[in-house]
Amino acid sequence: MREFADDMRTLADSHKTVHTVKSTGGRPGRRWVAADMASTADGDFLTGLLGFSEQQQHVTFDDETFSWLKGEVADSDSASEQTIVPFAVDLREHQRWIGFATTARLQPQTFRTGFESVLNEAVSALGLVPVNWEVDLVTSGSRIVEWLKQNPKVHMLRRTLKFTNPGKNLDEDRQQMRALAANRKTEVFKAARGKTLNVESDEFRDKLYGTDTGDLHVVMEARGAHGVREVKFNSDDTVDDSKVEDFGTNLARGTETVLAALREYVTAKEPPAQTQLA
Repeated sequence: MREFADDMRTLADSHKTVHTVKSTGGRPGRRWVAADMASTADGDFLTGLLGFSEQQQHVTFDDETFSWLKGEVADSDSASEQTIVPFAVDLREHQRWIGFATTARLQPQTFRTGFESVLNEAVSALGLVPVNWEVDLVTSGSRIVEWLKQNPKVHMLRRTLKFTNPGKNLDEDRQQMRALAANRKTEVFKAARGKTLNVESDEFRDKLYGTDTGDLHVVMEARGAHGVREVKFNSDDTVDDSKVEDFGTNLARGTETVLAALREYVTAKEPPAQTQLA
């Protein structure tokens, strides 16, 4: 198999990273496109723009009659600053991180859906393997620990394990998944009625390992404090993020901003260099 960087560059050059989602009634809905993709000078990263256009009606105000009702109505298939965001991808084989900006209309879950759809559309059109690419949202373990400090009365834990990215970790769970031709393994742990799980145990903490690499999706339910009956944690809703400089509608500057943020993020993830003694 080719390296991840080669596949990504092939997809970027293909101009086939387009996917149209049908809306109700069979009419065209959102048209997702990943475009303007280019590698950095060092070849380690790729930047681009992901967005969707959709059928919209535009009404021009009629100044002569001072009326919206009498204004001219026109249909268009267009996008806006709310539906286009810059992204950056770490192309290094054992990294494969992705960073992206968000808008009110293009949140992490929406980005994941759109980016997955255009990648898989292009992969299928080009006949590449594998034919099903996934974008995993990442939640740092520190976020989970902080939530547990505030909500220790956990009575339910559901974890869904996926293959690692780039898929070379074949521990016992994943060997079992591969033997069964499964790409997911879900476990549910529930405390007895009125009881709670032992969140301080090593076994519980081990069950949370993998969210910071996108290999694990976790949902927890706990009894709340201060009159709150139930609280819920979902790792898909607590994605790692950071504040960046506002680039407004300047998407070219946006790609530079997101790339810089991704470089900083992955550098913090990398273990410190060690000196080997002779």
